[in-house]
Amino acid sequence: MAVSENRGRIQLGLERIVRFLEETLPEDPRAKLRVVHVTGTNGKGSVCALISEALTTARYKTGTFNSPHFLEVRDAVRIDGTPPPADEYAELRAWINDLDAAAPSPDGPLSLFEQATVAALWWFSKNDVDIAVIEVGMGGLRDATNVFGVPEGPSSLGVGHSLVQCICSVDEDHLGMIGNNVEEIAFEKAGIIRPGSWVIVARQDHVSAFHKIRQLAHKLSPGRVINVRRQPAYDLLVANFSFKLDDDVGLVLRPPEPVPNWSLFNGTGKRCLRVKYPPSLDMYTTIQRPSSVHRAQSQQSSTFSNSQPSEAVSDSNDSMYNADVKPLSTEADFPLMLPGSHQIENASVAFYALDVLRTQYSFTRLTDAAIQVGFQNVCWPGRLSWVRIGCSTESRRSSLSADPTTEATASNGSSLPPSSRNSMNSTSSRQSNNSACVSLDSWILADGAHNEPAAVELRNYVDTTLRRVTQQRYINDTRGRDFKDPWPVRWIVGLSRGKDIQGILSKLVRPGDTLWAVPFSQPDEMPWVKYEDPDSILSAVRCMKFDSASSGRIDLVKFDSIADVLDQLTLNKSDSHLNVLCGSLYLVSDLYRRLQLQPFQKCSDDTELKQQ
Repeated sequence: MAVSENRGRIQLGLERIVRFLEETLPEDPRAKLRVVHVTGTNGKGSVCALISEALTTARYKTGTFNSPHFLEVRDAVRIDGTPPPADEYAELRAWINDLDAAAPSPDGPLSLFEQATVAALWWFSKNDVDIAVIEVGMGGLRDATNVFGVPEGPSSLGVGHSLVQCICSVDEDHLGMIGNNVEEIAFEKAGIIRPGSWVIVARQDHVSAFHKIRQLAHKLSPGRVINVRRQPAYDLLVANFSFKLDDDVGLVLRPPEPVPNWSLFNGTGKRCLRVKYPPSLDMYTTIQRPSSVHRAQSQQSSTFSNSQPSEAVSDSNDSMYNADVKPLSTEADFPLMLPGSHQIENASVAFYALDVLRTQYSFTRLTDAAIQVGFQNVCWPGRLSWVRIGCSTESRRSSLSADPTTEATASNGSSLPPSSRNSMNSTSSRQSNNSACVSLDSWILADGAHNEPAAVELRNYVDTTLRRVTQQRYINDTRGRDFKDPWPVRWIVGLSRGKDIQGILSKLVRPGDTLWAVPFSQPDEMPWVKYEDPDSILSAVRCMKFDSASSGRIDLVKFDSIADVLDQLTLNKSDSHLNVLCGSLYLVSDLYRRLQLQPFQKCSDDTELKQQ
């Protein structure tokens, strides 16, 4: 498909896409869609992944649209974790392009992102999804995804129904494009709020951003704003944490990805989000929540009876459920399988969005058990992801084997359903065989950290990991225990042009570390994205000033491609550095492609299990 100059650049504004949806397509796909809309600077992808997986686990047909795509354009569009077939998606995009060319608009042709957005909405509509989780591309107010109406009734703001809007952490990214300061950026992102909807506001590091979002949210949806910062939610370590499954639902626990033994602190379900019912906030309306297993079934007709005729919404403003429904227990725990301390915020946003869906919009299959299993099964690659390199085929096969004779039990001592039992066996087997590749040089920690807040979180995670490496080797009596001299890090960095190189790297690199600068390949359908020249990255590091007490030099190396980096890692078997690849999700994508990893294919395989 030929790309014109107009198509191949960022174009904010809704005139082109709205005209195309309303006048050019045979029918407007938005009319059949209910949406959870997610914006923010950091964390919005993780929030979308958590919400989508919980909905899919609860057996709702769930569409997800993310930006940017990961490995190829079509993987940004998924239904129950599965992208559309390559040939069908290519045919859909060609059809949209031809329609746009045949009906020229006075506002110009659709941009590539607008075409991708139309394709996602059309695909979701034609496949009759129960709900769509939509991630904003850039900003919010003028973003191509901001085309949906209010939760109920006709709206001048768009077609379809935006039920919940989540506003994640806002920071100074895309300055000059969506705002000149963080307050203006917050105003732009809050532009997705719809009157009468529910708004979930994440904890904000910038006070001015929080006040701007809160002001707009309470103005448009008074009494329907949930400030996650004030929720009774905690990040806890719970020994032997497991799930209380609904036997009649047949929920399936997916084995987690294998990770090195020193990182198990953040990937086995021992970290959890603890929430209490009901939240003691004036922002939450007074309702009686359903039991986590026994749900009230109203006899009144649902507003959206075409997709959920048996799960109705009460018209009472005082109580959403019948008076005899047992309330939830005072506390509930939800696993934090996505690594990183910042995921407590993202999981809180996701949970309260899901809680609104089940209490306000009749998604009553969203039990606590479904959310628990969904949070464990979440698949979100390239964000604090451990990628194994340099292991033999035998070691890889050993780490993926499972012993079908072992029986797993739930926390109450009862046997788990057969499907769950197999998954738990695979989990324990992966952990027991995980010693096959335990050396530092067998792994790369890959993360798409591309701004200063993300860099801070990455550095915190790296520091925790290095402490665990030291402790593990001390316990195994393989190395001395010396916390004063931490292990050095080998930073493999590629950045997009225009980023604050020193600002980002100053949060990551320390004397004694090594930095390898590398370009990334041009991402499909994103011609405006250019990589920063590796020489510029190295020059910026040379100009960085460190604390006078710091000692040691930073070794700087330039590479031409990720392939050269992997070749060098294969040769360099020193086991003396922790390898961390970061700076851009596009560089992480290059790593996955080079190693022929297909994370969304794995998600789709597991989705088939859930639906059986």
